[in-house]
Amino acid sequence: MSTLSLGEGNTPLVESRAIGPALGIGRLRFKLENCNPSGSYKDRFAVAFATSMRDAGVRACVATSSGNTGAALAAYCARAGIGCILIVNDGAPAGKLLQIRAHGATVIRVKDFVVSPEVTQDTFAVLRALSKSEGIPLGVSAYSYCPEAMANVETIGRELTNQCGTELTDVFVPAGGGGLFTAVSRGLRGSGAKAHAVQPEGCSTIVGAHQAGERRGRTVTSTTRISGLSVPFDIDASEALEELYAQGGLAIPVSDEEVWAAQRTLLHLEGIYTEPAGATALAGACRAARDGRIGRGSEVVCLVTGSGFKDTDSLAGAAAPSPEFLLDPPALREQVLEITRAGLGA
Repeated sequence: MSTLSLGEGNTPLVESRAIGPALGIGRLRFKLENCNPSGSYKDRFAVAFATSMRDAGVRACVATSSGNTGAALAAYCARAGIGCILIVNDGAPAGKLLQIRAHGATVIRVKDFVVSPEVTQDTFAVLRALSKSEGIPLGVSAYSYCPEAMANVETIGRELTNQCGTELTDVFVPAGGGGLFTAVSRGLRGSGAKAHAVQPEGCSTIVGAHQAGERRGRTVTSTTRISGLSVPFDIDASEALEELYAQGGLAIPVSDEEVWAAQRTLLHLEGIYTEPAGATALAGACRAARDGRIGRGSEVVCLVTGSGFKDTDSLAGAAAPSPEFLLDPPALREQVLEITRAGLGA
């Protein structure tokens, strides 16, 4: 039977040219999961989930998403000839919704989904009941729902081990529901490297619980504006906490402003085009470096989980300092010279 792969996985690991030295980190590299076919690490989940449905003769599925899972599943379901319905929150970025619909999937928005814990839990209850009664597969990129497909996300940790060898000491991972962190931590087992969970302060289901010494994920009302990391109740948070306690990783809270600053830094200093969630790991590494928790002896990797094309609205702040002109040809020479002189400090 033909493969559903679109070339996902084996993503590049690139050296930091500016940020690492500025932070005083021994070595900083970025794992570019934004280079996956649909633009995020979720392709690793989607190819496994869609393949299992194709092999079982499934004709249609329903799934939940804040955007990236939906885009990935829409792409792989299109390749498999499987109908796909995506349940998303009403504030999901337009770029992600357009990508989902462009692949032929249907989008249903639910107000306050992945913001309100009550609405989110009620939505999942409806979908679980529907899946059970009608035999429609429910796709959720979480171990608590789709453990076999999530196991394919563990390849990130194994790839890092192969790419870095025994030198790797620290891997910073953005945390929303907790599934990605759990997968990376499991994939790193035996490597000697530690995975650190970085989570927005406005949805601290994992980090807040870890700071309080709790063993179960918290239920919160989400206030973060970082798309993709707003999961206000325990879906894989408790499993993520088990991994944190078992391997001694850090649990790092970051503000939305720190995430946006990290996004701008990646854009301006490293040339890496990422959405805010994809810059969250770097925001955590920056805080850890400032606090003296990593330093010159550290071999660090930050995951860049999603492309900037996913959330172009978030790039407005990063683009604002860069001017744009509309000129007639006679004015072109002088404007270019003026900009060049200013850039050279003339």
